[in-house]
Amino acid sequence: MTLDSRNLTGSSTSIQATKNLYNAFSSAGYTAVGSMSAISTAKTSVSGALTANALVDLINESGSAGYISQLSVYANDATSRTLRIVITVDGASIYDVTSAAISSGTSGAVLAGAVSSTNPQALPPIYYTNSIRVQYASSVTETGKFTATLARNQVT
Repeated sequence: MTLDSRNLTGSSTSIQATKNLYNAFSSAGYTAVGSMSAISTAKTSVSGALTANALVDLINESGSAGYISQLSVYANDATSRTLRIVITVDGASIYDVTSAAISSGTSGAVLAGAVSSTNPQALPPIYYTNSIRVQYASSVTETGKFTATLARNQVT
């Protein structure tokens, strides 16, 4: 049996791209969740230089199918700022939301996967069939003030 590269299960049902995210972080001005920490199975990166309100890419890939099993972005300190996250799947924006002011360290948003290493609650993965782009922005100009966690599986 040949596994279709766009078929994650090997069955006759092909992967369907995520069309929308609806969770506690889906409303403009959502309150960030606190006490977030890196998930051991996810790659962690600290933000570089951010210009106020300018989106930067966390991931921007095309020509492959797969899914993001863990995605979160959280603040590293108590500076008051908002966090905007934009997720584009297969060319369509499925999420573009800005938080309420975040003024405590380890607070932010979870878009897929576990909330923290000590909280077993998890959100579903984000599936894509051709392209995935995740961007974020801070409302202030700063360097190294956000941590992002990302785990993804690529099937092509």
